[in-house]
Amino acid sequence: MKLVFLGTGATAPSRDRFLPGILLCSVKECMLLDCGEGTQIQLLKAGIDLVKIRCVVITHLHGDHFYGIYPLIDSFVMRVKTQGLRDKSLAIYAPRGFCSTFNSAYFSDIVKCFEFSKSSSTGNEFVEVGEFKFTWLPMSHGDVEAYGIFVVIKNRDREIKLFYSGDGVCRDECVEFLKTVKPCIIIHESSFLDYKDDAKKAMERFHATTAEAANLAKNVNAKILVLTHISSRYRGDDLKDFISRAKRIFNGDVYIASDLSLIQLDRVLC
Repeated sequence: MKLVFLGTGATAPSRDRFLPGILLCSVKECMLLDCGEGTQIQLLKAGIDLVKIRCVVITHLHGDHFYGIYPLIDSFVMRVKTQGLRDKSLAIYAPRGFCSTFNSAYFSDIVKCFEFSKSSSTGNEFVEVGEFKFTWLPMSHGDVEAYGIFVVIKNRDREIKLFYSGDGVCRDECVEFLKTVKPCIIIHESSFLDYKDDAKKAMERFHATTAEAANLAKNVNAKILVLTHISSRYRGDDLKDFISRAKRIFNGDVYIASDLSLIQLDRVLC
C-alpha cells in the first residue's frame, strides 16, 4: 500500500508543483483524491498505470482541483476500448452540480458519475469501492460546497485510516467525527503559514494555515501530518517554517509534501 502525491501546489501550477492530486494504492487498485491539471503527466512520471484507478473523488468545484479529470477520462476510456479491458470501470464522486452541469457525454457504462448529498455529510454515509471505504465531511471554504474525505484502506487484516482536507478548515462537526474515527494520517492544505499577516490572508481567502492543520492533527490524535497545497509564494527557507511551525503544536511526525513524493503505508505504524 502506498500514498503518492502527484500534485502539491495551489491555484496555478508552478515549475516545482503541479495542482492537487493524491493517489492511494492498495496492491491491486488505486483511489485518486482530486485531479488537478497535469495529473496524467504525473501518473506517467510516477509509473502508475491509469487503469489501476478505481475511483476519483473531487473535494470541491474549484478548477485547480478537477480540471485534470476530462483528459484522464478520455485516456481511460480509450485504453478500455482499444485493449478490451472489459473488467475496468471508473467511478467519479463529486459535490452537487458536477455530474449534471459538466459535459455528460463523458459519462457512460465505463465512467459513472455520482454526486455527494450534502444532507448525508459528516460521516452519515460511507461508500465502498473495492478495497477503499470513504465518507465526506463539510469544510469551511467560503461560499463553495467543499468536503474533506475520510478514507479507510483495507488490505487483508490491516486498515489504514486517513483524512484529506481538500481546501478549507475542518470545523466543529468535522472535528468531532474525526475524533471518533481516529485517522492515523492527516493530509491537510497549508496554503498559508500562521504568521499574523499570513493568517489574515488565509482567513480572507477561506484557506487553512499551518497552525490550523497542526491543531486538527493534535485534536484527533493523529500520528502523521502531511502539509500540501503549498502556495508558490513560499519557497526555499520558507518551506522549513512549515515544519517548525507545525511542530510547535503537533507532536507527531510532520512532513511537507512535494510532487511525486510517497509514503509506504505498509511501513506506517498506526
